[in-house]
Amino acid sequence: MTENLRLPWADLPPATAREEETAEATRRAPGRRGRRPLSAWPQPAEPSPWQWWHLLVYGPDTGMDAFVAEAAGPGLIPWPFDAERVEEDMFALAIGANSPARGRAGLSIDGCRILARQFRAAAEARHARLGLRAEKACPLDFHQLVPVPERILQLGATHPDARAWLRDNWGLTEAPRQVRHLPGRKAGRRLPRDHRAMVYGFFTRMGTPAPVIRRMEEHYPTLTFRLSERSLA
Repeated sequence: MTENLRLPWADLPPATAREEETAEATRRAPGRRGRRPLSAWPQPAEPSPWQWWHLLVYGPDTGMDAFVAEAAGPGLIPWPFDAERVEEDMFALAIGANSPARGRAGLSIDGCRILARQFRAAAEARHARLGLRAEKACPLDFHQLVPVPERILQLGATHPDARAWLRDNWGLTEAPRQVRHLPGRKAGRRLPRDHRAMVYGFFTRMGTPAPVIRRMEEHYPTLTFRLSERSLA
């Protein structure tokens, strides 16, 4: 279905306010005055679908060693990739956008086919790049911690049953984005000897990863997990 079409570039969460300010300062020409500051622009009426999280994990070194080794992975859900379906969906989407009923006219049928082929090429290139990710590129891979069953993977990312499984078992319908270890962050308390802490940061869209955290707590009873939502500002 075209409404379930996923854009190859729609993977990154929005920049934080600090990142936006840095980018704005870089773009601004030297000596130019009078530009409205970023804070003066109207704010979106709807809240951002993205959430930024910190996950604090601490406990004895032996338990932490096991967790760090088992949690790392490529950071992807290995959905099957169908390039022909991608092209067909994009063609249908382009034709629908040019529908006279919508009062729009633009690309011809041949133009829509060309656009669909270009979109397919971009999707194939993206899929190939993702396939080159290192096996342990992501320090907190949800698929490693709570694997998606093969029968669910074969349904595809947009299938209602697949999305329902992810909501029930991950609290999300997509893998987290920009997962990274945040060095230098502390547990906020004095830990016993031979204990240590780690803090992970990641973005999610439209959901709360509480089910995954519960599974971690069950699987690693010697460790403590503290999930906190952080401001995007």
